[in-house]
Amino acid sequence: MNINGRTRLLGLLGDPVEHTLSPVIHNTLSEILDINEVYVPFHTHRDGLETAVKGGYDMNILGMNATVPHKNAVMNVLVDIDDGAKAIGAVNTLVRVDGGYKGYNTDMMGLSRELDVYGVSLQGKKAVILGAGGAARAVAYMCADKGADKVFILNRTLQKAENIAEDMNSHFGRDIFTACDISDYAVLRNEYDGDGFIVFQSTSIGLAPHDDDVVIDDESFYKMVSVGIDLIYNPFETRFMKLCRENGAVAYNGLRMLLYQGIIAYELWNDIEVSEDIADMVYDKLLKAVRGNVVLIGFMGCGKTTIGKALADRLGYSLLDVDSHIEREAGCSISQIFADKGEAYFRQLETDTLKKLNLSLSHTVISTGGGLPMRQENAQELRKLGTVIYLDVEPAEVINRLSGDTTRPLLQGDDVAEKVNSLMAERRPVYESEADQIIPVTGRSVDDIVDEIEKIIYSR
Repeated sequence: MNINGRTRLLGLLGDPVEHTLSPVIHNTLSEILDINEVYVPFHTHRDGLETAVKGGYDMNILGMNATVPHKNAVMNVLVDIDDGAKAIGAVNTLVRVDGGYKGYNTDMMGLSRELDVYGVSLQGKKAVILGAGGAARAVAYMCADKGADKVFILNRTLQKAENIAEDMNSHFGRDIFTACDISDYAVLRNEYDGDGFIVFQSTSIGLAPHDDDVVIDDESFYKMVSVGIDLIYNPFETRFMKLCRENGAVAYNGLRMLLYQGIIAYELWNDIEVSEDIADMVYDKLLKAVRGNVVLIGFMGCGKTTIGKALADRLGYSLLDVDSHIEREAGCSISQIFADKGEAYFRQLETDTLKKLNLSLSHTVISTGGGLPMRQENAQELRKLGTVIYLDVEPAEVINRLSGDTTRPLLQGDDVAEKVNSLMAERRPVYESEADQIIPVTGRSVDDIVDEIEKIIYSR
C-alpha cells in the first residue's frame, strides 16, 4: 500500500488489541478494492475512550470499530445510535457523520449474513442461545429480527438470561423469549417437535487452549439440535461443534460472522457493497491467519517430508504427512492402493482426506503428495487449509534423489529421467499458480530453507 496525503485512516478502539484480526479484513478489502485506506488498532484505555473518539473525529478518521471493553461505554460519546444497536445495548462500529460518529452493531448483522450464506433460516423456527452476555444479546435480537418463533436463553446466572428475555420481548412486542437456568436444559424436550433447535453457543467456553470444555456435555441435548453455531473460531472446530456433528446436526463456527461484521462496517464507512466473490477472497486470508497452517507442495523428492519436520520443530507446530495419514486410514501403502484400485480412486481419497482435515486442523505443517495439487478440488482445499509453499526443485536433483526408489508408483519401470521431466513439465505450472510463495530448494540446506519459510510465515 502506498500511504500518502490522500490516505484515509480507519481504526480499532480496544484494550487489548494485540491479537485482533480486524486489520486482516479491512486492509485486505482496501487492497482488493483499490481504496486508499489503512486500518490501524489503537490501544485505548477506558479512561481515555472519550478523548480517543473526539480526537479521531478531529483527525478526520473515516470510521472506527470498538471492541472489549468499550462496546457499551462508547455509546455515551456518539452523536447518534442505530436502533438495533440501542436495543442490543452495544456498539462495535463508528461511522463518521456531521459533528461526530454514529454507532452501529454489525455483530448481529454479520451473524445474520453468515446464516444466509449457509442457507439457515430462522423463520418460524425454535432457537436456543447458550449464555447471556453481550454476544447473546446481539444473537437474541437477530433471532427475533429473522422471524424465530421461540427463543430459549440458557445461562448459569438465571437473572442475566431473564433480563435479556424481558428486554427483547418488550422491544419486539411479543413473548417469544424464555429464560432458563442452564442446568434445566432438559425442559427443552417438552418443546422439541422433531424439527430440531437452532443452537447458538455464545459463551467463551471452549475457547483455546480449553478446547475440550463445553457448556452442556450430554449427547441427549445434541440429539435435539438441527444446526449448531459456535461464535468461537479458535479452535476452528470446538467440542460443541463436534458433539453437534456426531449427533446428526450441521455445525459452523463464528469466523464468517467475524468476516461479515467487518465487511458490513467497511460498507458503512465507504457507502459501497462488497460482493460475495470478494468476501470469499477475504475469508481465505482470514482463515489462514486464524489457523496458521503451512502447506508444503512440490514434486516428489523435493524434500517436503524432511523440511516439514524441521519446520514443525522450529515453529512448535504439529506435523502431518498427507500420504502417511492416508496409509494409516486405509491400512495399506499408497503403492498398494494404486495397484488395487487405481490412481483415480487414490486422487478422490486425497480430496476426501483434505475436506476432513479442513474441519479441524490448525497450527500444523502439512506435507502433501506430489500429485495432490493437480486436482482442482484439492487445490481449493489447500488454499483454505493454510499458507501454501511450493518447494521448487530442479529435475536433475529429483532424478539423483529418487534413483532406485521403489515406493513411487508413477516412477516405476525404465526411463525414470524421462518420466521425471515429463511429469515436472506438467505439474510445475500448477504448483506455481497455486502457491502463496515459491522457494527454490536445489543445493540449499534444510536450515536455510526453514529460515526463509519462517520469515514468510511471520510476515504474513
